[in-house]
Amino acid sequence: MRLVPAATLCVLMAVLLLPLLSLAGSYSHYDTLVISSIKIEGNKKTKDYIVLRELTINTGDTLSHQELLVQLGISRENLLRLPLFHFVDIRVDTMSQTSEAAITIQLTERWYTWIWPVFEISDRNFNTWLENGDLTRLSYGLFFQQENFRGRLEKLHLRIKAGYQQQISLLYEAPYLNRTKTLGAGVLVNVARERETAFITRENSLEYFRHSEFLRKFTEAGLFIRYRPGIHTSHTLTAQLNHYQFSDTLIALNPDYAGIALRETTLPSLTYLMKADHRDQRAYPLSGWYADLLAEWAGIVNQADFDYVTLRASARIHHPLTERWNLAAGVAGKISTKGNKPWFRNQALGYGRDYVRGYEYQVVDGDNFWLLKANLKYALVPLKIFKAGKIKAGQFNTIPFSMHVGVYADAGKTWPAQNAEITSLQQKLLAGAGLGLDFVTYYDKVMRAEFSVNREGKAGFFLHFMAAI
Repeated sequence: MRLVPAATLCVLMAVLLLPLLSLAGSYSHYDTLVISSIKIEGNKKTKDYIVLRELTINTGDTLSHQELLVQLGISRENLLRLPLFHFVDIRVDTMSQTSEAAITIQLTERWYTWIWPVFEISDRNFNTWLENGDLTRLSYGLFFQQENFRGRLEKLHLRIKAGYQQQISLLYEAPYLNRTKTLGAGVLVNVARERETAFITRENSLEYFRHSEFLRKFTEAGLFIRYRPGIHTSHTLTAQLNHYQFSDTLIALNPDYAGIALRETTLPSLTYLMKADHRDQRAYPLSGWYADLLAEWAGIVNQADFDYVTLRASARIHHPLTERWNLAAGVAGKISTKGNKPWFRNQALGYGRDYVRGYEYQVVDGDNFWLLKANLKYALVPLKIFKAGKIKAGQFNTIPFSMHVGVYADAGKTWPAQNAEITSLQQKLLAGAGLGLDFVTYYDKVMRAEFSVNREGKAGFFLHFMAAI
């Protein structure tokens, strides 16, 4: 595929962003403009410095007319990528008698405090649960979600869950700790116990077991520090301590479940995560690219029961072909060193977003895998804004939505763990293709309805609640 030169992309971006930038007044006869002021409006809670941190311009900068448009467009995308604002509008005010330009940024903030009811299924995804439709496998509780805590982009999450999967978890993150706003840190604690859990993989499917006693208990505690020197790239280092307890029943069902003969173990780990995010938005991107690299060292001390290293990487690119047509592609892979590891941490395809479409009901365990995905989409309903006049709150009365229809194709392959029993899908090329309909609305909500056919000739209808790529 022929790459578009960076200069051409900048010009195209400026042209596309012209309708989004309200240009009040007229440009002066000067070749360049000096930014005289930057005014922020609509941020009732968000601190000004949070907004200014994402801008690629500063007061006093001198730019050409075209370069100013490009930089304002990039700044707008940076602000929309934060989980803070529904809409961002930028206005440039100039006077014909001067070379100065006044920038006004108009923000529409989201609602930041939520208390969600929690109804979670024990299965890997909604489709595997729907196949059985067992309501008794639901866990229930409350999820307190505070985004933009104190108006400083801080995050505070508290989850309490009861039922067969019981859990209390806490996450707190402060993104900016130093004066230059490049260092952040956070803490996470998770305490859980389970009466029902997947205990083994048979015929490429997870088997679950339910018991009156708790089959597994675990406590996870971690500290992380994040370095974000610029706008698009971040580096996160996490030190975590995981303590596991397994029942005799669980070990009897699968002696390899814990990877050791003991019923109790502590697993220290050190993780490095790099992210580069150049997408126009996070929930459902239509242009730009994203890449990440995760390196985990499990068992960082000599006394640990486990000692192995896992590397995982992914990349995604989104390219608008026309105003309505969009092409997206993604690649992901994992490699893991040999070493003793518990069964429940040896996951490959079929978990999270790492799956070949058409194989939603199957899992393939292994130390290593690669995965390719491709989408061709058409905006059946381009972004529309619905105004609910009877709702006064600005966080809810303006509802964006869009709908996309498209075709896709995926492929992937897994290599099994050492000394593992080979299943029919391991070391085999998996492939799937199909048709899909995506619905996107505000607060990053995505619903995908897809009809897929896999290489084995099996077809099915599947629902998902995040972007495929």
